[in-house]
Amino acid sequence: RTFRLLFSVFQVVQFRLAEMETELESLRALLYRAVAERTKGADVTLLASMAKLKCGRLSREITDGCLQYFGGYGFIWDCPIVRMHRDLRPFSIGAGTDEMMLSIVARHLLTK
Repeated sequence: RTFRLLFSVFQVVQFRLAEMETELESLRALLYRAVAERTKGADVTLLASMAKLKCGRLSREITDGCLQYFGGYGFIWDCPIVRMHRDLRPFSIGAGTDEMMLSIVARHLLTK
């Protein structure tokens, strides 16, 4: 019984990590597409805005999820995940907030 409980707890963590990795891989594909299009000389404003929006949100989601699994260790400032969580937060603010990226994406969708 203890083994089943332990396995189900590990399974929850494994599934969450698998979801995070899947999201990360989809963002990577979006970035590769934007780079390929830009290399061809295309305007990639829409793709770049989508990538920046997703990257900022995903960085918060992943570091927050990892902090959750670290438990009490996540309160210690020396923990690498805490530093990443803190340092990645300005990404959604600097060089265009999430709302600005949404505005650019929405504008492109409305003009199609």
